[in-house]
Amino acid sequence: MKQIIHFDEQLKEEILKLEDACVNICHSLQEKYQPEFEIHGQRLVLELIRSKKGKKQPKGFCFEDDYESFIEIGIEQEDDYFPNGYFPIWKCKEEWFQKTGFLTEKDDAQIGAILEEMVKEMLEEMSV
Repeated sequence: MKQIIHFDEQLKEEILKLEDACVNICHSLQEKYQPEFEIHGQRLVLELIRSKKGKKQPKGFCFEDDYESFIEIGIEQEDDYFPNGYFPIWKCKEEWFQKTGFLTEKDDAQIGAILEEMVKEMLEEMSV
């Protein structure tokens, strides 16, 4: 994660673009691998979460204190949810009266590759 102290409209657009790309990555991976999870009676959950102090936030509030976006990976089985992984995208907080942000250094292709590897590992663990 790279630390950012200069906030401007260009940064906000970069964050929103990356978050949107992550939503698309999650959706495509979920569609690709869901059939394999269904064989085991499970549902793959890949979701970009935007939150502030644990409460979901709408798109575009990325410069608010305590805002964070991350991808959560898990499995639903018989109405139970089991988290399996977490990939941070952006975090914003105020420290010493200065707003500070932390943005992943990975691009959308790298994030997609990492998430796909995590999903494959989950499938391998189920088949053992």
